[in-house]
Amino acid sequence: MDPISITGLVLDVGHIIASLIQYTKSVQGAKTDMRKLSEELFALRGILDHLAAQSSSEPPAYEKVQSESETPSLFNEEVMNRVLQTTKEFLETLMKDLEPAETTFKGLKQKLKWPFTQEKIEGHLTRLERVKSWLILVLTADHAAVEKDLQREIGSLARSLTEDLRIREQERNQKANQELFEWMAPVSPANSHLRANEKYQIASGKWFIGGHLKHWLRYGDKNLFFVVGKSGTGKTTLFAQSVDEIVSLASKDKTLSFAYFYCSMSNAASQIPENILGSIVAQLSGNDTTILDKIRSTYNDIPKSQAHKRPVDISALEEAIIQHASGKTRVVFFIDAINEGQDPRKIELMLLRIARLSPNIRIVVTTTSTMVSPREVEMLNLDAATMSGDIKAYIDYRLQSDEAMRGLKPDFKREIRTKLLESADGSFRWTQLSMDNLCTQRTARSMRGALRNLPGTLREMYASTLERVSMEDRHFVREALFWLSFAQDHLFANEQLTLDVLNEAVVLDDDCTTLDEDMMLVPAHVLLDICQGLITQDQSGYVTLAHSSIKEFLTSDWIKKSHVSYFSLDPSTANVRITRKCLVYLCLDNFKSGYTSRQEIFRRIKQYSCLKYAAFVWPKYAAASKLGEAERNLIRKFFDTRHLPRQGNFGAWMQTLLPGVDEQIIATTHPLYYAASFGMESVVKMILEFDPNVDINAGGGRVGATAVFAASNRQQFETVDLLLRAGADPTIPDPGTGFTVFNLSKMSKWSGLREPLSRWLSGKDAKLQDEYRLKFGL
Repeated sequence: MDPISITGLVLDVGHIIASLIQYTKSVQGAKTDMRKLSEELFALRGILDHLAAQSSSEPPAYEKVQSESETPSLFNEEVMNRVLQTTKEFLETLMKDLEPAETTFKGLKQKLKWPFTQEKIEGHLTRLERVKSWLILVLTADHAAVEKDLQREIGSLARSLTEDLRIREQERNQKANQELFEWMAPVSPANSHLRANEKYQIASGKWFIGGHLKHWLRYGDKNLFFVVGKSGTGKTTLFAQSVDEIVSLASKDKTLSFAYFYCSMSNAASQIPENILGSIVAQLSGNDTTILDKIRSTYNDIPKSQAHKRPVDISALEEAIIQHASGKTRVVFFIDAINEGQDPRKIELMLLRIARLSPNIRIVVTTTSTMVSPREVEMLNLDAATMSGDIKAYIDYRLQSDEAMRGLKPDFKREIRTKLLESADGSFRWTQLSMDNLCTQRTARSMRGALRNLPGTLREMYASTLERVSMEDRHFVREALFWLSFAQDHLFANEQLTLDVLNEAVVLDDDCTTLDEDMMLVPAHVLLDICQGLITQDQSGYVTLAHSSIKEFLTSDWIKKSHVSYFSLDPSTANVRITRKCLVYLCLDNFKSGYTSRQEIFRRIKQYSCLKYAAFVWPKYAAASKLGEAERNLIRKFFDTRHLPRQGNFGAWMQTLLPGVDEQIIATTHPLYYAASFGMESVVKMILEFDPNVDINAGGGRVGATAVFAASNRQQFETVDLLLRAGADPTIPDPGTGFTVFNLSKMSKWSGLREPLSRWLSGKDAKLQDEYRLKFGL
């Protein structure tokens, strides 16, 4: 081991820490991120210092292992150099992001802006933790199994760093397209890939990568490959390992363009077909920027105030991919878990369409089920037989590496292996939970008892977990599982629920009128403990269900008839329930004082964690709900707070939605405008019913548009039809763009306006009908 190379790494870490300290002095906000990074970097430097000192004084641990072993050790200088090299590459990515700006003007801007998004911070912290773990293994390794694990993990790190560097270099080379990408590809798959790669540190999946996948890529006569398996079979892990393999191939073959994407139940934006294809196109543009030409032209034609309010047209994305796959260029892209997408059938048809239109395109998809005929696609069903090898490898890895398992007698290890292999039925998730259960036992005797009484299926495993929830915690656990199952369907790109938001949500009852500290769970993280491992929190503070199969279990028919039926969830009532909870929250006396100063609104948002969530999502859930009388009364109560000083709770809501909005706009904009804009058809009906004298054509919002234009612009076509029937005038121009609803109808994205506009015209005089039908082609 070369102490000079380690010394160089120590210096690199020092430079990065110095840069972070400089940002701490200059940048407003992001202090928590800087502290976390600094703490991890100081810890890394301590480990490197220890390695350097050890290498200069005595033979390091890995040399001792080799001299004492009867066979040549894998834990040699070459392995160590690879660890140091991957560490160096990671530190270089950090330094590039923190390097000084080239000009004074850029330097000033740099001082005002923290260079890392929350997603990048999470990725950096994940890699730092992994690098530290591997270096500690170097210092402490004393077992051949650990050596082999390190060898595999080094390869995994190298692959993930290669992919990370590729993505980051692509980002640097495409700064000019930053706004375009934010519009067409708001969801990045990079961190999802990191998380998927961390689940299992074993060399599994070779049978698929070197067999089925390799053969299909070379000789397959169908362009679409479906990997189908029930929830918990390990599809995402198999997917992640395959991504690493194709990334490696693409780096050596300039004619191969590769992209990938992860759909996720916990990220609503990742479920949208336009966002899926948008991310694919953004990644492919790293090889050929001309793929963006037509999409950029469309983007430039959109008024900048509207650019982020509607998705890119999916046909434009399909066309871009097909044109890219011309000549000698081969396009391969993977999409994981389309069953967790917004409309799985729509995604399937979209991919079938793309695959049929170019022989140079290959697509791999994972899902729990499909309606596609096996005659149309290559298909692999993951079952007990296909997954047995990987499950055995995982069991052996845990038996060798887990402290609780290592010292067990060989006969008992064989008994554990046999029992789990016989009972797993192809489920990685069941196997993982079973091993976790065994590892919690304090004695070999209790471990034998737990092995005899293991639940036979994954759903029985979850039921057993819920049985352990105490009576006083049952309500909080059920509420937490409900919110994490349904309350993320309408969040924005890369947004998820935080533990702070969840803590407020689970203590809120329908009859609450105020929220105070006495109501909150203590300590704040106790929810993670009482949910018995069914929920998990990442480094950014986001909370999700530990696995997608948990939601399937909670909403199944089986749980309704089980002894844990108390925890069963009904998807059909979820939207109404979330709408009601959000409105109860917004009606709390805590927000009765209405709109306030800009400084105070940010303090309020920080103090009340659920406020921003409730403000943004209740209209979306209300639009998707069939509202009952209780919900209608609650909405009326909420809107009536406009008559309180400073618009009361309604004013606090509006200022949370639009923190910089002028107070006069809040005071003069009628709720009808916002109900129309969010497509809350039932709420629009309710307002028109209870306030028949409302000025339906009054201007509102930031630029003074009418309610019917706001609904049209957001493609709320049913709401537009309702407003037109109630007397709204579609010929009034929008002050911001100068467009009328008729102008929008000429564009393909708003073709849904043509039918309601034709109906509206049919009731007008013949001259107006002829004029507008000729001018707008109706």
